[in-house]
Amino acid sequence: MTEPLDDIDELDEDLDVFEQSPEEVSQSLNPLRELPQAALLSVDDADALLRWRRASIIAIIGERNGGKTTLVSEIYAQFLKGRFADLMFSHSLSLMGFEEKSFQSRSESGLETPDTPRTSAQEGLSFFHLQIADLLSNLKKHDLLISERAGETYKDIRDKPELASDLLEITRCEIIVLIIDGERVCNPRERAEVFASIRNIARALIESECIQVEARIQLVTTKFDLLQGDSNPKALEALVDFEESIRKIIDNRYHLSTHHVAARDPKRRINPAHGVAELLRSWLQPKVMASGTRLKIPALVSEFDKLALRRTSN
Repeated sequence: MTEPLDDIDELDEDLDVFEQSPEEVSQSLNPLRELPQAALLSVDDADALLRWRRASIIAIIGERNGGKTTLVSEIYAQFLKGRFADLMFSHSLSLMGFEEKSFQSRSESGLETPDTPRTSAQEGLSFFHLQIADLLSNLKKHDLLISERAGETYKDIRDKPELASDLLEITRCEIIVLIIDGERVCNPRERAEVFASIRNIARALIESECIQVEARIQLVTTKFDLLQGDSNPKALEALVDFEESIRKIIDNRYHLSTHHVAARDPKRRINPAHGVAELLRSWLQPKVMASGTRLKIPALVSEFDKLALRRTSN
């Protein structure tokens, strides 16, 4: 037999809502809380993040169907399995964005072959957010803002380099990833066109002079599984020659590196995320200014600047 509670009256005391403020009544009647949307970050969302947390901006540039979104989605897919590239997933403000871009690559989508939804030009600029912890640096955390924009937008800057200054991801990024579609490289009829497109974009970016001095440029060939083996020796040779031609265009003005990746291979000829781990770790490296880079000295306009110049020249 249970003992009676002495303070039963206190427990059964009615709550007088008239003694509560309107805010307290609203909270007691509606315990639901609105959660963050967790979609891809808008420009304003990314700017808000940068105001209170340091993050590296990665601008991924390439034409339509080149594999830009697939590359980012595969990075997310690898972290769903656990550690990747000696890194651990820590946090993301765009989880729903990752999920929306990754769903068509899974068996539950009902598709026979993995796919990635195409980004529309009407969507404008958005960002994936990814925070990762480095196992090789005592779990140091890094925040990445990876740009997402339709490839059609980048066609215009090939003929009008001045338009590059209007693309926020180019002017503020630390790393520019120029995507080379490996599938088109394998096709002799399309090879020259894809090389010309990337070459013109690279030249436009250099001529625009809107890239940060410390920015790094990366040539990333996607779908590299199609270039593996002895099936396309001429295509692989042409790719190597093209990479060297871009190096001459950059001409030590910016740090340049080349990467070959295959986010997914439906025929399972190589392992998933081939070359992606090395690429991801390169995004965490500290800024390195190219050897030929020279900082621009601003014009001396004030009297104090002119006085300092006269004193140092005497």
